[in-house]
This record gives sequence, structure tokens and C-alpha cells, in this order.
Amino acid sequence: MSKIAILADSGCQIEINKYEDEGVFIAPLCITMENKTYLDQLEINSVKVFETMEEKDLLVKTSQPSPGEMTRILEKIKGRGYDEVIGISIATGLSSTLNGMNLAASLVQLPITLVDSKATAGIHKYLIETALKLIKLGKSSQEIKEILDSLVENSRTIIMAPNLDHLKKGGRITPAVALLAGMLKIVPVMELNHSLGGKIDTLAKVRTLKKALTTIVNRMVELGVNASDYEFTIEHVLCEDYALEVKKKLIEAIGECHIVVRELPAVVGAHMGVGGVGCQFIKKYNFE
Repeated sequence: MSKIAILADSGCQIEINKYEDEGVFIAPLCITMENKTYLDQLEINSVKVFETMEEKDLLVKTSQPSPGEMTRILEKIKGRGYDEVIGISIATGLSSTLNGMNLAASLVQLPITLVDSKATAGIHKYLIETALKLIKLGKSSQEIKEILDSLVENSRTIIMAPNLDHLKKGGRITPAVALLAGMLKIVPVMELNHSLGGKIDTLAKVRTLKKALTTIVNRMVELGVNASDYEFTIEHVLCEDYALEVKKKLIEAIGECHIVVRELPAVVGAHMGVGGVGCQFIKKYNFE
């Protein structure tokens, strides 16, 4: 039976090096502030990035793992006796990381099966955890890809960002959303567009923060979520009170459910800006 490893990027929020003994390898994304580039998780964490943004009013840049770093990790995977890799990346609409995985794997001559999470953070993490369980059950890489792709289609990311300057300058939003950047007294609610590989697209334009948070929950309910079949993640950029308000509204709407509340990954929050909130859901895989 083929020995399969998982390769992902740090947007998934899984600690680098923590699960390498189980075959999960994480490549650090890059964060540039004040003309200095840091390796995500290894040299800087999300809270430090967000606090620096707030203190100095910075526009932070991010980029995929360097080709050298990606190649080094894949050489490590090959050296540990793995026959092939499943690459699960941050949304292709947000980053070119998936393409970087593919190029590095070809250089190392290690077969790779690619999965676009069309998301990041909680959804990305759940896909990796599911893939690891499926590997342990003896599923092939192609079987795992088909399962993960199906899970992706039953997931969504809905966000609220008070300031679109970061997203606009980073090119992570569609032209329709970019047009909103100059509008006054508009709080845009956006959704990662699956047909565009997870690029951020407009969903609704409301006048108050309270309405924006309510719109996020209403959208999840509209998409058919329920308390038993879905995992939820609510993440934020230095605004836990907003995230907890969304959690409260979601529980009121669908009942008690499993919801993780935490800070956004640095590479995502850096573009959303302080005060940003991202809400995600993904349908659980039935292992029975």
C-alpha cells in the first residue's frame, strides 16, 4: 500500500512540525511588514501581526511559501519514505500556493494529488484532519481527493471587513467588491466565491455593524446549515466581541452546535484588517 503524506500551508492554523510523525507537513506562508519578511508561525504569530497593524496602521503583504522552502519540505517527505503526497492549500483565489506545491513536487519527483480548499482557517484544518483519518483507513489519494472535494462544495466562508483597503490593494477581492471600497457608511458582507477558487465576492451591503453580523448568520441559515451535521468556525482580527455576538446569534438560530472561536490566520487577517470577522461552516464527513 502506498505511503501517503499530507502537505498544507500555515493558513490552516495547524502548528508547524507538530504532526510530522503522523505525516502532516506544514509550509509557512510569508508575511511582510515594514520591509521585513517573516515566516508565519515560525517567526511571527497572528496576534503580533494584528497588534502591529493596529498600532502603526500598516498595510501588511503576504505571499506563498518560497519555492526553496516548499522543495525542502517535499524532500524531507520523500526522505522519510513517503511514496506520494496530498497537497491541501489555502484558496487558490487568495494565493498561488497550490501551484507552488505542484511545481515543487515535480522538481522532487514525488507524485502529488492537489485539493483546493477554496477557503482557509477552520475549513482548511478540517479537510486536513479528515484526510489524515482517511489515510489511516487505507483510502487511496484519489478516493481522498474525491471526498475532500465533496466536503469543499458543502462549505462556505462569509466575512465582514470594516475597511476594504487591505483587500483591494492585495487583489483578493472581485471588482464588484473593490467598487465598494470608496463608498461611505457601507459595511460590506462578503463570501468566498467557489467558482473563482475562493476569491472574495460581494454578498450584501448594510449600513451598520449589527446588521452585518446578522446578515452573516442569516446567510448560513439560508444555505441550510444545522446544529448536528456541520462544523463551525468564527474567527476575527482583534474583535472577539464581534465573533462572540455571531456565535450567540447562530446558536439562537439553529440551536447548540460545535463552534470554534479564535483569531484569524495572520495571512488572512492581514488583508481583512482590524475588526474583520470570518465565519465558516463545513459539512462533517460520515466515517461510518
